[in-house]
Amino acid sequence: MFWITGAIILLAALPALLNVRMAPLELLANLRPQVIVLVIAFGLAAVTVGRYVPAVVAALVVAALLATTPELFSKGPAPVTRPALTVVWCNVFRTAGVVDRLAVLARKEAADIIILAEPPADQARTRRALSDYPFVYGAVDPAEHGAVVFSRNALIERPGPDLPEGVYPVSIVETGGIRIIAMHPPVAVTPARLRASDLMMAAAVQEAKASPTLVIGDMNATPWSDRLRILSSKLDRISPALSSTWFSSLPVLGLPIDHAFVTSDLRASARVGPGVGSDHLPLIISIARDRGPNFAP
Repeated sequence: MFWITGAIILLAALPALLNVRMAPLELLANLRPQVIVLVIAFGLAAVTVGRYVPAVVAALVVAALLATTPELFSKGPAPVTRPALTVVWCNVFRTAGVVDRLAVLARKEAADIIILAEPPADQARTRRALSDYPFVYGAVDPAEHGAVVFSRNALIERPGPDLPEGVYPVSIVETGGIRIIAMHPPVAVTPARLRASDLMMAAAVQEAKASPTLVIGDMNATPWSDRLRILSSKLDRISPALSSTWFSSLPVLGLPIDHAFVTSDLRASARVGPGVGSDHLPLIISIARDRGPNFAP
């Protein structure tokens, strides 16, 4: 039984270690911290029963996982203390009460823009809760699986990218020369959904070439997944890698799957906000008035 348990745990580490790009095994690559904890636990158990060979193997696997996950040791940009633009993002899980609490948070943060993923079906109640943000853009209907933008001031709405039928929409708005791209790629449980996620992220990178840009969304992927690494190679990730945004704010129990990226000519920072009753935590984005290089990893 000991060897069977060890084999299962070590096999679970392979997709993470190799960053497998095949759905649904790709999902395991998102669970690197959890796999690391499991392998450490197995290694310690092996030591306690005198099984030193599997303990050494476990130690080597942990070392390999840590060495190939630089995001665990990365630092974000310096906080923007006097932002010219503040954006609050949250997947509200189609819950009206979450929108009510998010509205309170947004006002406390003096947010200019609120972006919702999975908005409630009761659009009238959502608009009442966000009455300070009368300008609405994007995927208002939760059945569209997109993102809806609420703004204090009128924005320029840009057409979304030309994506194949069935791929979730990407919302694009512009204010003060800054483009904001909001999206909610699907969980990559099938090859088709993985492909759709790839198409949405590639489209965001392409759209970001037009002007200084913030790309934000519930990406359903962690910073150490291959999908997010590709996005990070094109844009600066400003959302913290170690702060979980889904399921739990505690390390290992939750996952950082809500992310913000900016083009290198935009100075910005991001932090995870307090819980508002959703299974996701909000992101609060601060964008500086002055332009300049952003030193996010």
